[in-house]
Amino acid sequence: MTNPLVTRDRIEQEVREALGTTLRIETPATIDLDSSIVNDLHATSIDFLDINFRLETVFGIQMNTQGFLDLVEEELGDGKAIDRDGKVTAAAAEIMKLHLGGSDGIESGMYSDETAAVVTPRMVCDAVEKLLGTLPAACTACGATEWKSEDGAKVTCGACGKAAEYTPGDDLTKRWIQDIEREKQLFASA
Repeated sequence: MTNPLVTRDRIEQEVREALGTTLRIETPATIDLDSSIVNDLHATSIDFLDINFRLETVFGIQMNTQGFLDLVEEELGDGKAIDRDGKVTAAAAEIMKLHLGGSDGIESGMYSDETAAVVTPRMVCDAVEKLLGTLPAACTACGATEWKSEDGAKVTCGACGKAAEYTPGDDLTKRWIQDIEREKQLFASA
């Protein structure tokens, strides 16, 4: 489901702004959505925390707090995604490609800490859009179904004014991992 109150253009604008502010890029509107946030924009792991915080504040969402491969291991078992040498397993590479939309650069046998280099601003936009798509049908406080957004980013109940409560990023990703594993059984023999 898409969130009718927050446009993709607004999401892209806010992702560029968050990247620009965090990484001190003077003209965030020029950020290529397909660039590597690590290799091209020179972000560090600390920068990702700041970028996520900025997006959470703007949209009223909770981005993932755990890495994708850590969530795979939490859901499917230790050693399923990352082997004892710290490398990505074949099944984990496949599920990560599915999650990221067939991303080039993810390969079985690569070190798990190298996977961050494939993350692009477009992928961050996709993640924000997925989270915003979990807008409940009705307000969790009053049950009204009248959502509104004064700024095109943060959604509130039109009846009581309570901020929309979206599914947290980790929970959404865990559900996706479980659904894909049920469907494809990538880890059945792993």
